[in-house]
Amino acid sequence: MHQSSDFNLYNEVVKYEKYIRKYVSNEIPAVHRDLRIHLMDECYNLIRYLLEAQYNKGNIRLKYINEMIVTISMIDVITNNLYELLPKRRKYLENSMFFLTNIKNMTYAWKNKYNEKENR
Repeated sequence: MHQSSDFNLYNEVVKYEKYIRKYVSNEIPAVHRDLRIHLMDECYNLIRYLLEAQYNKGNIRLKYINEMIVTISMIDVITNNLYELLPKRRKYLENSMFFLTNIKNMTYAWKNKYNEKENR
């Protein structure tokens, strides 16, 4: 990890993945196993793109930050679908959306800070 803000984002992403695995993923019925698989895949992709962005520079770093934003949007779509399918788990889904919003805000801040730094 290069900066403390990167480290904070990493911690938030890992905490989010653990939360999803513990409270959301296991509650998805087998009939909707495709959503479970896609949700967990996107969570792992989020971690991967974060690591890729941290260990690269220039346009490649920006590419992976953008991939993180797309992945966050995909997780948001999946979570919205689950919100209708899991009415008894809405509290956990709302908590996961809160985590995801924090991650999204941190990612956009990182992107903006990086763009400002590159434009100097």
